Amino acid sequence: MREEIISVLKRYDELSALILDQTVDRYSDELMSRKSDDEEDFEQKIQALATEATDNATYELENDPDELLGGKSLRDVFDEMSFDELCETMEYSALNLDRGVPQSLIESMATYSDHDRVMDYCSTIIGDSAWNEEELSDEDSVFEIEFQKVRAALDVLIKMEEPVFVKAVLDRFMSYPSVRDFVAESISEYIEAFPAVSVPLLIDELEKHTEDKMTGPCEDLVIMLAAIGKDYKSDDIYEELRRAFRFMENKIYAVICLADYGDDRAVKMFKSYINRNQKTISRELFYEMMSAIQKLGGDITDIEDPFGDFRKKYNQGND
Repeated sequence: MREEIISVLKRYDELSALILDQTVDRYSDELMSRKSDDEEDFEQKIQALATEATDNATYELENDPDELLGGKSLRDVFDEMSFDELCETMEYSALNLDRGVPQSLIESMATYSDHDRVMDYCSTIIGDSAWNEEELSDEDSVFEIEFQKVRAALDVLIKMEEPVFVKAVLDRFMSYPSVRDFVAESISEYIEAFPAVSVPLLIDELEKHTEDKMTGPCEDLVIMLAAIGKDYKSDDIYEELRRAFRFMENKIYAVICLADYGDDRAVKMFKSYINRNQKTISRELFYEMMSAIQKLGGDITDIEDPFGDFRKKYNQGND
């Protein structure tokens, strides 16, 4: 790998970090005046806005002429690389850059002339790489860093609009009792990118796990289904989310997902559940359901509060 490429990649990584810090500060100042009571929600909003702004800014840098590259842009250099050089650069970036693989490199790999070769490479990376610490072949490797190669391969497939590995990815994902959050997020992005393929597979997989109360990775699948449903609503998705609420051991996942999905038919179901389980419902589930009813535009004044404090908190928040 050429030294000037490594130098430029490191410099762009440093610039990206500076841009992110600056945008976090800017959005923090802008949002401070309307800060929510939820500290975690506030931080997530800032991080999401700052990350998007940083991605846009660094993408422009990657496509602008660079004197260190003889007046070419980083994207130009990537487009001129051989396939082996692209693979080497992508893996170097995944393992060594804080921001991961540059978007322009993802695009160059995705548009490489030999489509089948790219598909084979992505398949190998996804299939042979570790998805948890126990699968690492090198005990000195850092799992969080090693998995960035898988994330990059999935990003390439998304850019190529290739859903061919959705079932294989989903099957492997379901083979683990649990996975780290950042692994689930990467897998989710790929699965959610192809609704026509993913939705039937997600529903079928969840229905297989009704009797074991949809624990472990099923909780992630419910979240994926709701995320897809925000933009691709269907009765099939709603009915599966409703069924998840009935059978999940941890119903809070289903409540949050139904609220995010945004179908007010869930209001009647939530109210009925609360009324039937006044003596056994947990405070956490009750609070989550009440918040979901409000989010879906439902009336909470006719609901009996078994804990006697939700309405007090609600009224204080609206004073």
